[in-house]
Amino acid sequence: MDKSIFRKSSDKAVIEEIAFILDQNNIHYEIIDNEKDFDPSFVTNVSKIDYQLLVFKDDFEVANESISNYFAKEVTVPEDYYLLDYSNEELEDILYKKDEWNEFDYEVAKKILKNRGKNINDEDLILLNKKRTLVLKNEYEKPKEVEHFIIIGYVFSVLGCILSLFWGILIFVSYAIAIAIIKLKKQLPNGERIYYFNQKDRKHGKNILYLSLAFTIFWTLLLIIKS
Repeated sequence: MDKSIFRKSSDKAVIEEIAFILDQNNIHYEIIDNEKDFDPSFVTNVSKIDYQLLVFKDDFEVANESISNYFAKEVTVPEDYYLLDYSNEELEDILYKKDEWNEFDYEVAKKILKNRGKNINDEDLILLNKKRTLVLKNEYEKPKEVEHFIIIGYVFSVLGCILSLFWGILIFVSYAIAIAIIKLKKQLPNGERIYYFNQKDRKHGKNILYLSLAFTIFWTLLLIIKS
């Protein structure tokens, strides 16, 4: 069984602390140091991520529970901590988007809400996690960007061969977009890996690929006949 990314951070200490907790609970893990392989020009790595901690997908639930229990006991909110200025709605958003925050801030958010008289029980957290997973699974965080990405793919599938006369690499743009739409995957907080694009948009990806092939042949033959 393959391991999936459980946590990632540019701070080695964060990963080592998570590893310590997993060790205490006899949970197998693997740490990957990507620092030497990091390419700052790679568009998906907007922020530097050097360290990844991997665990088996079946261990995600017990690993998360172990970490939550650990930080729930250890958390002490400093008097000037920035989350104290957050509204209840903003703190609840942290609980909802747990995957975007570190364990300490997550537990701090729970503690602040409890101190304000708004206690979030385990059942509420389970429901929030399920809702978040469903949203990540079925919806795009930035649907407009996805729509523009597909439109660009169609444009370059028709014109890419001609535009490549000015810059040769442009002929490959539509092919790259098509393959990305068809093959790209993402990982959910529970370790499950799914296609990033939904079934409808993956059909667009296939259409872009077929159009790219057809128009590459068309423009190539046209240029040969003209010359």
